[in-house]
Amino acid sequence: MNPERIVLGRFTLQHRRIEVYQIAGGSTTSVRLRRIDPDPPVDLGYINRIGSPFARLHLYRAEWSVTLRRNAKDKATAIWHHAARHEAEVEG
Repeated sequence: MNPERIVLGRFTLQHRRIEVYQIAGGSTTSVRLRRIDPDPPVDLGYINRIGSPFARLHLYRAEWSVTLRRNAKDKATAIWHHAARHEAEVEG
């Protein structure tokens, strides 16, 4: 059985549409990133200790430049902050 995903929001990074989500019952200080477009959807990685100065983006397979990694981390963190304040999904 797959755990329930709680979608916090989505953003575009170059040609990718990325979904930021958490696992129900999991850590509230980590988010997961999933590419939803282009097909097929694939899990990209996660950010742990989000919201702290020690937050780190972990990618499973993608070899992104430092700039792309920073942009993905910044956008996912902004979505996490918005969701924590407003309890609403973000479309960016």
